Amino acid sequence: MLLEVSNLSKHFGGLQVLQDISFALDKGEILGLIGPNGAGKSTLFNVITGVYHPDAGSILFRGKSLVGLKPHQICRRGIARTFQLVRICPTMTVLENVLVGAIYGGRSNKKKALKDSLESLEILNLLGLKDTVSAHLTYSDRRLIEIARAVATNPGLALLDEPLAGLNPTETEIIMGVIQEIRKMRGISILWIEHKMDAVFSICDRVVVLDYGKKIAEGPPNEIATDKKVVEAYLGEPIA
Repeated sequence: MLLEVSNLSKHFGGLQVLQDISFALDKGEILGLIGPNGAGKSTLFNVITGVYHPDAGSILFRGKSLVGLKPHQICRRGIARTFQLVRICPTMTVLENVLVGAIYGGRSNKKKALKDSLESLEILNLLGLKDTVSAHLTYSDRRLIEIARAVATNPGLALLDEPLAGLNPTETEIIMGVIQEIRKMRGISILWIEHKMDAVFSICDRVVVLDYGKKIAEGPPNEIATDKKVVEAYLGEPIA
């Protein structure tokens, strides 16, 4: 397995945000992570990427523990991420934003970093915008820059935090195509937080469901879509 999360727990004061979470992700897999607001999804990302230290449990990536490492060390191990709220440098060009990932996250020299960055922009159809100042771009293009920056680090695993948030149907289709393309062209495995269920169910290999910090279901999309616990979590009432 590429990523193995075992019995992971995290609390803030008296609030238990994650409780005994376990799942695994294989090489080349797209794994969806869904659940109502406040289920603990982004906290799980922050624990995996070293922003928060877990209170209990283990995280193995390529067989080696990530617990105790800092975010930049985890990135250099081969895990990249995007954020729920877009985090790019608006005064920098598209290419400069992506170069930050290639140089800092990928530990590349200048020549290789430029090559990796241009390839990432080409995959995401952003090459024509490479010299554009990022502040002048649409919201959907800024989302794409974040993904391109993650891809430029040459990761084995990309953690995507709601990349479809705030996008219209056309923009959603573009991002979904990009997610499939980076797996196909770069062999990048993906752990994907998303609220648009139709998107998740259409391209994910498996889905993990969280509710109030606990894993309540895991399986292929067709099973998750009809799981009574999952339906109850989203509708807020038991199924007869």
